[in-house]
Amino acid sequence: MTQRIAFDTDIGSDVDDAMALALGLASPELEIVGITTVGNESLRRAWVARKLLELTDRTEIPVYAGCRVPLLAGRGFNWFGHEAGATLEPGEEPPIEPEHGVDALLRMSREHRDLEVLVLGPLTNLALALAKDPDLAGRLGRVTIMGGHVRRVAYGGHVFRPGVDYNLCSDPHASFVVLRSGIPIRLVTADVTLQAWLTDAELAELEAKRSRFLQVLAAEIRAWTPLQRRIFGGLGCDVNDDNAAFLHDPLALACVYDERFCRFEELEIEARIDDAGVFHTIERREPTEDSAPMRCATSVDVEAFRAHFVERVSSL
Repeated sequence: MTQRIAFDTDIGSDVDDAMALALGLASPELEIVGITTVGNESLRRAWVARKLLELTDRTEIPVYAGCRVPLLAGRGFNWFGHEAGATLEPGEEPPIEPEHGVDALLRMSREHRDLEVLVLGPLTNLALALAKDPDLAGRLGRVTIMGGHVRRVAYGGHVFRPGVDYNLCSDPHASFVVLRSGIPIRLVTADVTLQAWLTDAELAELEAKRSRFLQVLAAEIRAWTPLQRRIFGGLGCDVNDDNAAFLHDPLALACVYDERFCRFEELEIEARIDDAGVFHTIERREPTEDSAPMRCATSVDVEAFRAHFVERVSSL
């Protein structure tokens, strides 16, 4: 049976959102009923999503610009400056829907029973939707989130401290609202996604295709790779020479239709904001009044998923 999803994303910065959209468009198990964008320059992000849909002749999927600032305002969202350069021509503004992304999420949840929301960025849109209509929690089938730190998070010789996950920590109050809402939650955490990346050889394989879409996607990845190296190198990581781009968001999307790429465990997770305002996902051995059961990815079959991603996306 086809799973209907709302695709909520901060597409336009880290290229993994565009890679996840590519995998979603190539996956017959999914029906993307709408795309909502979140974060700094949410309108520009929506233009990026719309342009990618145009390149695959999938313009029947509506795109909505959502929240630009965190739930309680403040500066919480990244905007690196390179965004959209490989996708949009100067001055290009592809048409999007006039409805705000939050209102679109609420409407889609009423129109599609057991809608699943896939969140690939800050949780601001979903949190505001819950604030506007608390009954939303009872209408959604599940929320799958790329985010959270549950166990040991390490890459390239560097161990990350808890509370540095961008998607959940950039708007901690929104994350708190969503994870405490009672909606069934699937977390595909950084513990797992940092183990999987697209190699340079696999990127060259996609680049060799004649598809205009894949040419643009490859250009986006090429633009992102040096920035990714600077970010992770600055954190003290020894970045693998063949790491073209992490597969954070594509892995989260794939788990919506096939959990077999990861090992999942039912864990008691406490969502908490510490005294410094940092958001945490804390695993508890036993249920507490502050925890909730969540389906959490704890390992990944990297080779199987990479092969799956390249094979499917190559069809676009």
